[in-house]
Amino acid sequence: MAAQQQNLSKSSAGRTVRGVRHGSAVAPVAAAGAALDPRTSAAPLLPDTAKAVYDDIADGTFDATTPFAYLFDGLRDDPTAHLPSGADDVPRVLAALAALGDAMVEPAGPDPARDSVVPAVYTYWGQFIDHDITLNTGGRDSTGDPGDGDVILGDIVDEPFRVVPPDVVVRSLHNGRHPAFDLDSLYGSGPVLPGEPGRGSTRSEASYATADPVKLALGRVPTDPIPGFELVEPGGDPQRDLPRFSAEEVAGLVGAPELLPKAGDPKIPDARNDENLVVGQFQVGMIRFHNAVVDWVRENEPALADDRAVFDRAQQLVRFHYQWLVLHDYLRTLTTPGVLDQVLLSESSLFDPPHPIAMPLEFATAAYRFGHSMVRGAYDFNVNFTRGGAGGVATLAQLFQFTGSGGLGAPSGARGDVLPSNWPLEWARFVRKGDPATAHAARKIDPFLAEGLADLRNEGNDPALADEVARMLKHLARRNLVRGYWLSVPTGERVAQELGVAPLTRAQLTAGAAPEVGAALDELGGTPLWYYVLKEAEVEGNGHFLGEVGSRILAETFVYLLRQDEGSFLRAVPEVWTPAGGVRFADGRMITTLPDLQRFAGTLPLPDGTFRQVDGHPAGHDGDA
Repeated sequence: MAAQQQNLSKSSAGRTVRGVRHGSAVAPVAAAGAALDPRTSAAPLLPDTAKAVYDDIADGTFDATTPFAYLFDGLRDDPTAHLPSGADDVPRVLAALAALGDAMVEPAGPDPARDSVVPAVYTYWGQFIDHDITLNTGGRDSTGDPGDGDVILGDIVDEPFRVVPPDVVVRSLHNGRHPAFDLDSLYGSGPVLPGEPGRGSTRSEASYATADPVKLALGRVPTDPIPGFELVEPGGDPQRDLPRFSAEEVAGLVGAPELLPKAGDPKIPDARNDENLVVGQFQVGMIRFHNAVVDWVRENEPALADDRAVFDRAQQLVRFHYQWLVLHDYLRTLTTPGVLDQVLLSESSLFDPPHPIAMPLEFATAAYRFGHSMVRGAYDFNVNFTRGGAGGVATLAQLFQFTGSGGLGAPSGARGDVLPSNWPLEWARFVRKGDPATAHAARKIDPFLAEGLADLRNEGNDPALADEVARMLKHLARRNLVRGYWLSVPTGERVAQELGVAPLTRAQLTAGAAPEVGAALDELGGTPLWYYVLKEAEVEGNGHFLGEVGSRILAETFVYLLRQDEGSFLRAVPEVWTPAGGVRFADGRMITTLPDLQRFAGTLPLPDGTFRQVDGHPAGHDGDA
């Protein structure tokens, strides 16, 4: 186990990032960033990560970052497999993509016909997974010289817009996350325990600033109810928020203002997990799960006497449970039945990049963005924010507002630094399969996005941007379509053919769609892979799960990443790990679903309606003041 744990630790070295928001393509903080303190800095990439990313881009190695590559390598140099990209084609294609994106916004207001049977949590669990395995780092092409007519990667906001040739994409686009389900968005660079070398060095110590050195820090919400609102169960448990910088802490910091955190900014390894309130609450649940597993290890494996051994064992168990659930709960729920088993039982992978590990572009920039269509415009969020409740339903705008980047809902000019007591998530409304309340479900996987995603609150606000570029950045459907075009992702029809699947017909691609969709597809001459995957889910899964192409891309990617990771549960020895070898409830029950994990963490009630306690305190209690 020691050798296996060493591999796990190496995979997450230097993985703390802050100041990164939705859709970011993060450029490295170069030499100037080396002096930044990771415990206080809000720089997009913190010192260890920044220097490693910068060095990788400069020397063409992949020691810290990892590459992207094409899943369907045989299509990358075939112009017929892509949307037209000649100089005369680009304006026409961009206009068609804008029209297609505009037609992908669903009408305002509730429409139960667009509710799926999938619980709402899967939307944000998918976002958490994405942040664990991908962070686009837009590096310049180190071997090219634009003065010699070579193409650099650039960005989707560059003028003039240029489609990047596939070889330049592979050469230039770096992944600032290790593409493994190792929870580096939870653990960052790992703790430096008392007595170990490195205390005070550039590590993510803020995430471990607790009275117990092997537990993760949590933030606390007030326990006094706001007049007119109720406390969210369990009302006596204050540990319901991310750890955050207080106004007093911020006042004592020095440095460049743009690099310093603000009151309310999260002290977590990946700031993207605070970009909306649901994913932030998901991270809170994972922190609590880690802390509860620490307690379980101490009680059930007393031979692990020192803090380092306890932490390593707890981290391994948390990762194994998470990985098993990602595969057997999340992926099975959202893919065509049988596809995952076909891939698991195959000896070889469809993905065969020329690198030890890489991230498939067709997955990261197209197929895995299916979750955007599952976002609701409003949520039955908790006892206060529900139909007929004191605050009405929780709108999508509010879910972005009650985060660190949104100032925790504070009035203009004043930022709050703690989550109000009426805003913790009531998970029972988000996780139940078979819930008769359709408002507790995710929206169907189809070519429609919630109206709020056409005007993203925190995007496209730079006054230097051209109007059309700003509109594209604020409009999620437009931005996804343009990004896929920019990175030379093949069309849905050609990907289907590569997989031996009959492509969707023209009638299927346009069924129930506005006339603008057909006109846009005619202009494009092929279907963007992201739109294709969404429409395929509507046609083949009635919006409740992905179709054959989307399911295969996800299953191939997930299984590939787990097989490439020496520390994953699929490579545990002497046999593949299962929850039977993990933590258990007092009655012996195993953790085999996400709700089980949440019950163990104390964020979801047990079957008898009580919340699990650990050492006389709510699960995850770490003794902080």
